[in-house]
Amino acid sequence: MKTLISNKLVDIARDADVTLLFACESGSRAWGFPSVDSDYDIRFIYTRKTEHYLSVDNLSEDIKLPIQGDLDIYGWDLRKVLRLLKQSNVTPFEWIQSPIVYYADETFPERFRALLTNFYYPRKHAHHYLGLVKGKLPQLDAETVNLKSFFYMLRSLLSAQWSLELGHYAPMELMPLLALLPPHLKDEVLTLIALKANADENDSLALPESLKSYIAKEYMALSERAKDAPLTYGDTALLDDYFLKTIR
Repeated sequence: MKTLISNKLVDIARDADVTLLFACESGSRAWGFPSVDSDYDIRFIYTRKTEHYLSVDNLSEDIKLPIQGDLDIYGWDLRKVLRLLKQSNVTPFEWIQSPIVYYADETFPERFRALLTNFYYPRKHAHHYLGLVKGKLPQLDAETVNLKSFFYMLRSLLSAQWSLELGHYAPMELMPLLALLPPHLKDEVLTLIALKANADENDSLALPESLKSYIAKEYMALSERAKDAPLTYGDTALLDDYFLKTIR
């Protein structure tokens, strides 16, 4: 499958006349809790010819393909990615950490990672992840909870905790985040990961009350802590310099 995806990306870059910089898996396969029928969520970063960026028009910064089977593919122009990084949007932080890379320009990953610490704002990351938890919290009141939704909640909650307690952007994969859980809860989560690996995306189950209670209580505690988290701003000149060097 990886070869098929890599070849498809080469075709996309040729047809769109863009230069591919990076392509990775961004969904549950990369997070570490795929299901039997999980899609391939393929995301890529590209640049266009220099003269493209000199137009007075606001030109498209996205390439999105129709979903074909289990392949969900879209990409963003580097300029859009850097604007998101300037805002400390979590997406660039996650993509560059993906354990499943379909393509990487030989210099891109290292040079891009060097920018991250300058634009990592703990409060923004914590609020983003806690917002994802909040949207799914009502599901904990049901008798059964969709496994996929549970892992989205847990990963988001632990990512917020990582940001607030460790002062560093969270890892993309779930497994390192589990170090933040009490040992008995970690064992329960590992059991559920194994269960999800043999389940379908829409499967639900009755969650242990210990996990439901943990998520609800930690969400409230972290929401309070996030209010006082640092909020600083990086130097945009770093992004401009990086962008110009890359497109040239």
